[in-house]
Amino acid sequence: MSKYVNHFIAIAISVLLLAACSKKQAEELKPVVPVNPGTQVTYTGFVQGLLQSRCAGCHAPGRGGASAWSFNGYSSVTANADKIKQAVLVSKTMPLGGSLSAADLQSLQTWFDSGMSQ
Repeated sequence: MSKYVNHFIAIAISVLLLAACSKKQAEELKPVVPVNPGTQVTYTGFVQGLLQSRCAGCHAPGRGGASAWSFNGYSSVTANADKIKQAVLVSKTMPLGGSLSAADLQSLQTWFDSGMSQ
């Protein structure tokens, strides 16, 4: 019997975590202007706005996705760079319920490749 209870609890927690990212949050997103090719991509000039608008709704401290990674400024991003690259650029499983434009993905890749300047 406890096996079924454990499965039920795991499913309930998963549903609650997914429900923490609402459609209303997606509607409140501010557009991020992609960086023009050849322009240096910086955290303050591009990445911060992208992560704030597309990730912080779920990955801010106290939000549903914070258990995987919590967006809390430049140091939290650089400390979790491998995890972010894997989810956003490699497997493209983030952001949940949406995707980034090709220009956003390229700009983010450029930022990671060029040393993640602030």
